[in-house]
Amino acid sequence: MDYRMPIYIQIKDAIIKKINNQEYLPGEAIPSERKLAEMYQVNRMTVKKAIESLVEEGYLFRIHGKGTFVQRKNSQRLILGGEDAYGISALLREQGAQTRDIVLEKGMLKAFNYLGSKMELAKYEDVYLIHRLRCANDAPFAMEYCYMPFKYFEDVDDYNFEDVSIYDYMARKGRFPQKFKQRLIIIEADEKLAKQMGIKINDPLYYFEYIGQDSEGHIVEYTESYLRCDKAVFTYEAIR
Repeated sequence: MDYRMPIYIQIKDAIIKKINNQEYLPGEAIPSERKLAEMYQVNRMTVKKAIESLVEEGYLFRIHGKGTFVQRKNSQRLILGGEDAYGISALLREQGAQTRDIVLEKGMLKAFNYLGSKMELAKYEDVYLIHRLRCANDAPFAMEYCYMPFKYFEDVDDYNFEDVSIYDYMARKGRFPQKFKQRLIIIEADEKLAKQMGIKINDPLYYFEYIGQDSEGHIVEYTESYLRCDKAVFTYEAIR
């Protein structure tokens, strides 16, 4: 450490660097004050001062009884379309809606005929599913099924995707989707979707299908999303 600079400032800078380098992802808990004190070989009061300063500056936030977390960016919107339409996370940018994700199911599947063909995987390859209900301003607006090839994301089960962005996690692993194939149709909600999303049976839903490829052309994501038509506006530009 540079002892010409107050130690708590140096710890602040080290934590900010880890946030910027995506070592600590938005929504992810940072190590406890005790662990940080051990890591930087300082007393806990020094760490506490650094953390309090980062909370005041908006880098971190606390949840009583749970810990200290990296602040999620307040950049979310419900306008669909445009050049950056690659999944729900991209569709929620730049609007001040208060969002919350609820993981309904997660775990390992085998790539049978349907998933295997969509993701270009061999039969019985491991696929990891994350099934989430996505809420805006406390109202359900989307149901999402995200499938990821487990061979690229072997530590995926260690993350809580109610707090951490799937795309931030993919970026950390060097597998951020760079290219997408997309499909959109309008469907009617069945009984299961209607109950989960708080709508009526046969209400209209946007159904999006995304297939994302990384910079090397490997498929790293197959996602099916169901969005409430009354909660989102889809825009597009026609090119002659």
